[in-house]
Amino acid sequence: MVRNRTSEYLRKRISRGVPTFTAGFLRLVISFILVFSGTIKAQDLQIVEVDSSQYPNIRLSVVFKGNTRFEEDKFSIRQDNKKIIYNIRESAAGNAENQGRAVFFLVEASGNTAGKGVVDLREGLAASLDNLNPEDMLNVGWFGSFEADSTGLNYLSGKFTAEHALIRKSLYKIYAKEDSLGRADLYNSILESLNYISRQENLPERKLFIVLSSSVNNSNMPTTSAECIHLAKDLNIPLFSATYISNDSAVVSSAMTRLSARTGGKNTQVRNQINIINAISDFFTAPLPVAIRESKYDISFTVSPELNPSKAKLDISYNGNRQILIVQDPAAGQLIPEDFKPYLWYSIGILGVLVVVMIVYNAFSKKRSNNKDEKEEEQESSAAGENRETETPVETKPATVAEPKPLATSSKHPVLLLNRDGRTETFHLRGDVITLGRHETNDITLPEVTVTGKHAVIKINGNGITIEDLGSTNGTFVNGERIRSRRLNPGDIVSLGKVQLTLKE
Repeated sequence: MVRNRTSEYLRKRISRGVPTFTAGFLRLVISFILVFSGTIKAQDLQIVEVDSSQYPNIRLSVVFKGNTRFEEDKFSIRQDNKKIIYNIRESAAGNAENQGRAVFFLVEASGNTAGKGVVDLREGLAASLDNLNPEDMLNVGWFGSFEADSTGLNYLSGKFTAEHALIRKSLYKIYAKEDSLGRADLYNSILESLNYISRQENLPERKLFIVLSSSVNNSNMPTTSAECIHLAKDLNIPLFSATYISNDSAVVSSAMTRLSARTGGKNTQVRNQINIINAISDFFTAPLPVAIRESKYDISFTVSPELNPSKAKLDISYNGNRQILIVQDPAAGQLIPEDFKPYLWYSIGILGVLVVVMIVYNAFSKKRSNNKDEKEEEQESSAAGENRETETPVETKPATVAEPKPLATSSKHPVLLLNRDGRTETFHLRGDVITLGRHETNDITLPEVTVTGKHAVIKINGNGITIEDLGSTNGTFVNGERIRSRRLNPGDIVSLGKVQLTLKE
């Protein structure tokens, strides 16, 4: 649209008396500027995703569209005028062809194609629609000459549509009136159609513009073929054309051939419906223009949080085109800063461990108290029995009374011997359950850093003596073999970390 307004301004200046040579020079300069600006526009780097969830580590997803491949040495990221080192990889070589096409037909319905001509163009177009892909968007326009027969540029649909059958049913609206002057607003209709396409939203990236005409521009409209070429290049839309030549016509299609070639399209001469169908089928298979190929890249880097720990302003540049991007730590402003959250969880974990230790300690204390009470009851019962046995009167006999045998002493408690610093420490194994570990809450305390707080437990019952590991860090070993549970025999050497104990009876 900017280019169109510039051309209109130039026409007005020419109409006011600007010399022909000067006007031509101005057209050449403006054309160069427009083409150059179109080239810069075509090489577009678009940021499609920013991931700052791991701030200050940032990840960008960018899409590059251009008529050359992406050149990494022309890309830079700066923070406060300092270059940031980044990693880049191509994640997807996108292709607009996979997303369908926006196909537009422009049909001449003037005195030049009245009669058989417009019928051939219309029927050939209808037959060619079967070759479209289901995802292709379609629209059809037709033109004559506003001054000649009051039929300017018209469209079959207000918007592009994927309902190809609806367009096919509407083709009957295209008709041509007889006109002895043979006027056709060809270039103006092409220009207006390009502007119409540029205003449409959500169209596929790949666009196909096909002109079915007699290649005659016989009009009072001042639009030129150069303007059509410039706008088509700006929009990256190649122009394909089929020039209809009647049997008695000597029309030369050089103008449309030049227009098609300059925009990356193609011109074909046709005389009947078969020629038209073949030409359109050929246009449908045209290769995808390089200018609309795209590729996707993932870029990762780390910003410096020195100036602002929660936000960074980035200057992203490619080939001189700059974009300013501000990335922010998503955790900024939270009630508990992210840096302090680990300490909070550590505190909760320590508190939980203390609660568990207190519960276990109380349970063991209660059990030891019960065991002590049971032993005292046994001792009292034993003492009462001895008293009853002593009080039993001894029957006297004339013969010599044999001396009573002494009572057998109670069985010995097994012991564990610990050799430390040349001294031997003895631990008597009293009770059914004896715990061993570094904490003072154990029955046998071993103040050694290699011994876990609750390291092992010894159980004594009618089947003998058994030792079990309590999930210690450095493990429990019997005679050099690591165990989970093992029955002990006299002489066995038990290792808890760096502490060695020997079982004796």
